[in-house]
Amino acid sequence: MTRNLVGTPARGSDFFDREETVALLWKRLGTGNVLLAAPRRFGKTSVMYHLLDQPEPGWKPIHVDAESIREPVNFVIALLDALMQDQSIRKFLLSSWKRIKGWTRGLLESVELGTPWDVDVKLKLKGKIQADWEQKSEDLLCKLCEYDKGFKILFIIDELPVMLHLFRDNNVSDSDTRLFLHWFRKLRTDPAIGLMNCHFLIGGSIGIEPYLSRLGAIDSFNDFERITLSEMDAKKSESFLGALVESHQIALSAASLKECLKLIGTPIPYFIQVLVAEIANEHAHRPCSLGPQRLHQLYENRLLGASCKGYFQHYYDRLRYYDKTEEQAAKAMLKELALSYPSFLSKAHLRAVYRKTLGESATDDAFAQIISTLENDFYIRYQHKEGGFIFTSKILCDWWRRYYAF
Repeated sequence: MTRNLVGTPARGSDFFDREETVALLWKRLGTGNVLLAAPRRFGKTSVMYHLLDQPEPGWKPIHVDAESIREPVNFVIALLDALMQDQSIRKFLLSSWKRIKGWTRGLLESVELGTPWDVDVKLKLKGKIQADWEQKSEDLLCKLCEYDKGFKILFIIDELPVMLHLFRDNNVSDSDTRLFLHWFRKLRTDPAIGLMNCHFLIGGSIGIEPYLSRLGAIDSFNDFERITLSEMDAKKSESFLGALVESHQIALSAASLKECLKLIGTPIPYFIQVLVAEIANEHAHRPCSLGPQRLHQLYENRLLGASCKGYFQHYYDRLRYYDKTEEQAAKAMLKELALSYPSFLSKAHLRAVYRKTLGESATDDAFAQIISTLENDFYIRYQHKEGGFIFTSKILCDWWRRYYAF
């Protein structure tokens, strides 16, 4: 039975019906590297954990959560830390590293197969490689090319785009970030390093392309195929909603189930889970029939209310990753879109809002970049038929209108 896990990655029997995406990822990873793009709470991390938990034969997945990494050398430490969690790889690497002459002396003597790869070891390693982390990390990681030829190693790295923004927050210079990005590309693609048995799956809930473009480093990621994790289709969303409601032992009529999906709009798994959680809370405190009218009241008063604000606040707060002028303009345009929903707004209309917000500093190129970023980050979408833009998510738009459109 599928449990309703709000905000927690779904694993095992709780993982719901993304088989087509999983199959596509394994197929594409067989020949290259993949960037899995999806808004936060679309189920991206659950998909990545599914690949980790149930790898195809011949694959050895290694998971790295990059969301809290704040400098390039710590990314290297995180990769090594993840590799050390696999006993077979750990045994192989420790043996291989002892053949490195010079700078590893005094470090590896204290690290044996049975001893912990603990904080003290990682701090000592960081001190050893800090001054020349690019070359020394290659010295360590290149040994992977000699690992068991019966396996391909899959690095699953979640939220790398967030990590790059944290570099900036931590005063890592643009030049040092570019250096890191080109080092990382070299690690993936340079035959001289030899990691041809390693593939990379990068996950991102914010668009990486606009940031790379601003850095002048767009070519550092041109070996990745971009796969976007979309919302559920109508049939799957109905099944998912039904399974979650059943897990709470709540009976909803067909009309009520239809109303749930109507209230949510675009069927994003996380928002379905949030609504079901509030339905379960209501049912536990006041067991009664939950018809369409009562569900609408629950949506307006509870789900969009102050007690549930935390479910959505991230979508507003993450605009801080934009440059200050971009953040200011993005908030103004999202406010206009929220007030106009469900009407579409033309590009000319949004350009006028942008110019009014930024005044003389506004440029057409910068406007095009902000629109692209908002689309990449899944706030808005363009409909050719209507000739305009609209919020990607109805429920997010309703929340935005209540708190940030006045």
